[in-house]
Amino acid sequence: MSSLWNVDDQVERLVELTSHDSDVKEAPLRRDVRSLGRLLGLVLKEQVGDELYSDVEDLRLLLIEHRESNPDPASPERFDPQYHLIETAEQIVNQLSVEQAHQMTKAFAIYFELTNLAETNHRKRRRRAAQTSTEMLAQPGSFLGTLRRMRDAGIDETRAREWLSQIEVILVFTAHPTEVARRTVLFKRQRIAEELEKLDQLPLTQRKAEKHEQAMLAEITSLWQTDEVRRRRPTVRDEIKMGLDYYPTVIFDTLPIVYEGLADDFRETYG
Repeated sequence: MSSLWNVDDQVERLVELTSHDSDVKEAPLRRDVRSLGRLLGLVLKEQVGDELYSDVEDLRLLLIEHRESNPDPASPERFDPQYHLIETAEQIVNQLSVEQAHQMTKAFAIYFELTNLAETNHRKRRRRAAQTSTEMLAQPGSFLGTLRRMRDAGIDETRAREWLSQIEVILVFTAHPTEVARRTVLFKRQRIAEELEKLDQLPLTQRKAEKHEQAMLAEITSLWQTDEVRRRRPTVRDEIKMGLDYYPTVIFDTLPIVYEGLADDFRETYG
């Protein structure tokens, strides 16, 4: 079976990654969400069997249909033309055992985590697309967009530098006892995100696509088998480890890239 991300037309895939057309540019996100969902489905069938997988799918499709029917949430139930869908969903949930309910809850939780990873990757994808434009597009609320508004308002380079020099950025690392996600879960999410991003590197051969897909399938399987929250209160040592995890990725890797990008935005705006 070919990869869910297999590329039949490399040029068409490149168009999707760089297009600013509303329909075309959303195709990679839809593919990622759909394909990640199918990988999760394979994991569910393998780990808990076809019966629970069918219940998860039935419940998911029922709720999607109900949402797309656009009922008024404020209306009484008798005025909801699709209320029978909710009744059917309740019947599915009510017949579950406690263990099955936990498994279904976990299945939906992982699905939403995967969807969030896909959406985050799509935001990165759209930033890269903006940077490939002949006239670099400025996303709303971005530093580049703010600089252009300043320039268009008549603020010259000297005044812009004076204003920017008054900005002070202070990084604060603090312990969050309410953070319940385990480090191992965070690492698994990070590895899935990295594999997902690699699928945008063209040209993408079928062998490469299958390699990245299998890596994500393994991580999703491992994610399913891992307790998502701690069973004990975190120790001070746990909090220290959690804090130190962010240093290599945020301070040493990401911040230099961010500052370089801000400098490029300033030069692009004021020459």
